[in-house]
Amino acid sequence: MRTLFDETTIANRIDEMARQMADDLPKDFLLAPVLTGAFIFAADLVRALHKYGADPYVDFVQLSSYAGTRASSGVVTLLKDFSVDIEGKTVLLVDDVLDTGRSLHFGKGMVEDRGAASAKTCVLVKKLTGHADDLICDYIGFEAGADDFLVGYGMDDGGRQRGLPLIGAA
Repeated sequence: MRTLFDETTIANRIDEMARQMADDLPKDFLLAPVLTGAFIFAADLVRALHKYGADPYVDFVQLSSYAGTRASSGVVTLLKDFSVDIEGKTVLLVDDVLDTGRSLHFGKGMVEDRGAASAKTCVLVKKLTGHADDLICDYIGFEAGADDFLVGYGMDDGGRQRGLPLIGAA
């Protein structure tokens, strides 16, 4: 595995993103991490947002298009729905990686269809695949190569390596 982004680089970038979000979004927006990969990123992001005066409500949604493999199946499945009504709210979907764009596109469409006031997107890493360009992402932490299989900082290889404090390419 090679390190793409170390712990300090990640922390600094999340701080920058939180500052921008706190300026852009209402203080009480709904932060919606996409499980399972985004949970570590989302935890650090919530703490950084608090530092800049934002106090988002947090509710999780779980989407899957990988089904435990390294390649997307092409079909997005809703595994866990929101537990709150999102109508009229500003919703920020937070995901770990933007690769094919299918999951985030599905999630954003679902949020819009349910009457959210605004549907925003945030990813820790955008892969330079070309597919990801079809979805405009409001906040992007880092960019990585199309062929990089990402692990660490919540991203996994078959459920493992999520706890690495860095982002690496396996």
